[in-house]
Amino acid sequence: MTAPAPDAPSATIWRAIHWGFVAVFASGACVHVILALTTPRSYDGFGDAGLFGWVENGWQSVFMAHPTRWALLLAAAELTIAVLLVTVPLAGYVAVVLFHLALMLFGWGFWLWSVPALALAVPAAVHTARAGTARVR
Repeated sequence: MTAPAPDAPSATIWRAIHWGFVAVFASGACVHVILALTTPRSYDGFGDAGLFGWVENGWQSVFMAHPTRWALLLAAAELTIAVLLVTVPLAGYVAVVLFHLALMLFGWGFWLWSVPALALAVPAAVHTARAGTARVR
């Protein structure tokens, strides 16, 4: 028995969500490269609103010790997520979910972005898993 074919509007919505995440992570990578190379100290206050003391302390002692290197690594991670979303979508969505869960550690303000992103990424991952395809249709 085969699964019913997805209706066209539903498939269009899933494609839009998918390519939206690809665009967000690819453009995020570009932004981090620009910031890393031009104003690496702009990351200085990012960890200040962390939900736990170890988030703020870790940010200051680890990331801000070498902000250019870490920002470039962050850019590479975001670009990797974008590439995974295109090549291995389910793995890409797992990375999207983990990225947003980690981002939420940096303060309640990031929940305003992360909760809606997770509300799209988790169902998109489920849809991708159920479709059982290597590519988004």
